[in-house]
Parts: sequence; structure tokens; C-alpha cells
Amino acid sequence: MNSNTVEAASSFIGAEGPISASLRMDHVEFYVSDLRSSLEQLSSWYGFEVLVPPTRVEADGAHESALVGRNQIRLLLTQALVPEHPAWTYVQRHGDGVANIALSVPDVKSTHAELVTRGAVNVLSPNDADGCVTATVSGFGDVVHTLVERHPDVPGDRIPGLPVPVGVGDADTIGLRSIDHFAVCLPMGELPEVTRFYTDVFDMQVIFEEKIEVGPMGMDSTVVQSRSGDVTFTLIEPMPNVRAGQIESFIADHGGAGVQHVAFATDDVSRAVGTMAERGVPFLRTPATYYEMLVDRLTPLRYSIDELRDLNVLVDQDHDGQLFQIFTRSVHPRRTLFFEVIERIRARTFGSNNVRALYEAVELQRSASEAQE
Repeated sequence: MNSNTVEAASSFIGAEGPISASLRMDHVEFYVSDLRSSLEQLSSWYGFEVLVPPTRVEADGAHESALVGRNQIRLLLTQALVPEHPAWTYVQRHGDGVANIALSVPDVKSTHAELVTRGAVNVLSPNDADGCVTATVSGFGDVVHTLVERHPDVPGDRIPGLPVPVGVGDADTIGLRSIDHFAVCLPMGELPEVTRFYTDVFDMQVIFEEKIEVGPMGMDSTVVQSRSGDVTFTLIEPMPNVRAGQIESFIADHGGAGVQHVAFATDDVSRAVGTMAERGVPFLRTPATYYEMLVDRLTPLRYSIDELRDLNVLVDQDHDGQLFQIFTRSVHPRRTLFFEVIERIRARTFGSNNVRALYEAVELQRSASEAQE
């Protein structure tokens, strides 16, 4: 295994600094085949509050959308009702999944123009509606980025075309706080190109690189992050000359590049995971040997090893601190999407040993599933 952190060169827009210095996570849009089923799962399992119930929208092809969220997390669910809506084609090609990672910017028109000049493909030109200026540009695979700018008097979670979010104010019993990162699977050979896209076009920084080999399988990964620190993509591709593994399986089953998992940050992983497990969320199990070896590797800053073992939570550390993380078992029909819960105590990286443990755990799940078929 070989890993290191990297600082990318800076690129500026006039006196305002890099584009990515002002990028913030706005919301994530999932295209789904059954809106109400997805809504029920996210609210009952993950404790997200329904901010906007299912609403029919006629613009851009008839569709139905709903918004859920908690703290800084906003998830938009969209189901196409006619073949003309892009969600229809997306779901046919990929199944349910992340289709749009929306980013908040202070000035949509100038940011959009600069991104297109730098090489992003214009998907939707700037438009002002419902107190929001939006525009959309290309990302990776079939995933796009909508830029969002809200007028000063508009609620921070208003989505154009939907009613003003209200929710019901139910208690937060889980504590998922924000989106920590997205893990993106890419076909072999695309990692350098996609990395350059985010560093050259979006001014993101490469903060971490890693090669992981598990037996005859392996993957390369590069982490790009906005200079605001608010938007992070872990870009992953299979290593050449190794046996096919989970990344190749994702590419084949998903139908190209896409988001493998979304990581939710929490300030108390024990509370979050314990409550989610009680609600029915299935988590990946960690081999017992992981905890047996843990005592020789580090001393957790929070939680006992027995507590971590009981919850199947992984722990690792870097020069800045420690992180605790766990991954859900995929319930996607194609097994191409799952979630992560992560708590950071000053740690900035992603945990080499935890990445290895994830790779091994997913391989075990995939092998077990194939054996049952």
C-alpha cells in the first residue's frame, strides 16, 4: 500500500480567489424509480425529516420530487413520470442513484461562465426562478452539478419548482450532521482525466492519493476537495493487471461511472449507528481479526474497542487525529449504492487500514451474494 497527501497548484478568478474557495454543498439529487419507497427508507431508517412532501412538477417533463434533510444535509428525490424527463433515462441505465451534486456559489452567472470557459459542458444555462438563480454543468459520468444562488430573503433550502420547505420539526435522534464526502467509481484509465477536470475546472485540491491491493485485486484513488473544505470527492478506479473486483462490478452493474456511496458526518458515531441499527439499517460486518489487531495499532480517543466491535465501527488515525466509520450494506437491486457514517476527531484523511477493511468487507458481501445466486 502506498499513500500520500498532495497539494495542488492554485488557480484564481481575478481578486476573488479560487472558484472552489466559495463552493459549498447545497443538496444531492437522487433519481429514483419509486419516490415513496425511497422517501420512507430515508426517513424511517436514517431519521431524515420530510421537508417537502412528494410534489408533482410539470416543468422539464412531468416528475415528482420530495426533499428530506437534517442539519446541513439536503437530499432531493426525483421520479420521472414521463420518458422525456432525464430521470427516466438515468434510472433505466443506472437504477436509482445520485444524479446531481448541487453546489452553492455566491454568483451563479459568473461562476457558470468561468466553468464553461475552463472546459465544463453547459447542461442548463442560468435561470432565475422562485428566488433562486441556478445553472447546471457537467461532472463525471451522467452526474451533473447544479450551481445554486439564493436571493437574500429566500430560505437556504428552497429548491426551485418546489414549495417552501417546512418539515414538522421532529426530534433529531440520530445526529447525522453533514455530507463528508462522495466515493466515485470510474472506469479504468479515467482517474487522471477526472482528477484534472476537478483541479483545473473547479480549482479543487488533490489532498490524498492511495493505491490499495487486497490479494489479487486492487484500486487507485485520488481525493479532491474544494478549498472551502466543504466538497470532497474520493475518485476510485480499478488497478490494471489485477483480477476484477468491486470497482469493476460497480462499473458493469451501474453502467459506467457513478457515486458508489455518500458519507454522512456525525459527532457521535456510537449514537448514530446504534440508533440506525435499531431502526433497521443493515451495516457491513467487520472481521473479528480487525479488532484483535487494533490493540497493537492504536488506542481509540473515544469509545472502547469492545464498543467499536459491537457496532462494527472502524477506527484509524492520521497526523491530525482519528476517524471512526462504518458502511451500510447495499440494498440497491444492483448493489451499486450504499452509505457511510463517519465521525472525525480532527482527522483529515480517510484511513488506509479502514479503506482496506471496506474493500475486504465489500468483496466478502459480493462473493457471498454471488454464491447464493
